[in-house]
Amino acid sequence: MMTPEKLTRNNIILLICLFVTILFFPVISVHRKLIGKLIFTAIIVSGCFSLDFRPKTRRILIASGAVTVFFNWLSHFFTNDWVRLTDFLAFFCFNLFIAVFMVRYIFRSKQVTGTIIINSVNGYLLIGVLGAVVLAMAEIVQKFFFQTGEVAINFAGKAAAGFHDYLYFSFVTLTTLGYGDVTPVSSLAKSITLFIAIAGQLYLTILIAMLVGKYLSRSEKV
Repeated sequence: MMTPEKLTRNNIILLICLFVTILFFPVISVHRKLIGKLIFTAIIVSGCFSLDFRPKTRRILIASGAVTVFFNWLSHFFTNDWVRLTDFLAFFCFNLFIAVFMVRYIFRSKQVTGTIIINSVNGYLLIGVLGAVVLAMAEIVQKFFFQTGEVAINFAGKAAAGFHDYLYFSFVTLTTLGYGDVTPVSSLAKSITLFIAIAGQLYLTILIAMLVGKYLSRSEKV
């Protein structure tokens, strides 16, 4: 059983890792790939302890996290597209599991606490990061499986420079800013873009409704 203090601390660590991920990629240019792998590893490790999982669930989560970390670093040394695709897929599945459990934890909580607020923010940021991962996978699938000769996403008339492009496009879509400098080209990329936009708005709508409902319910009891 994890204490509330440890839960809060672990979620703050995860929040810091997610913020560094979002802010790091567009800024740092030297050793970007190595630092990126370190940050992704930190997200995976902190995600394993972000919630009070049951012992069996945590063991499964740690085992899957170890596999995800393995493929994360394997893609650092081997630039094969199959390895990259497996790395993205493992990272997506692991963090999707964390995000789902976070939403369930928020839904089941009886009151609004600091940990719940941090969990809510982490869930939203995870959706943005997961969107970037899916967009990166779409580019690989478009190029090497569909073989249509066209790119999945047009980054201002040039090829994508790296994962930070997908991260930028994912959060621009998630927040419905829609600058227009990055546009989906293929049908697959358009579908993913629509899903990210809808997921972001649904998450915020349902989250606010849940938090306000819990707060009002507790106020009435007091």
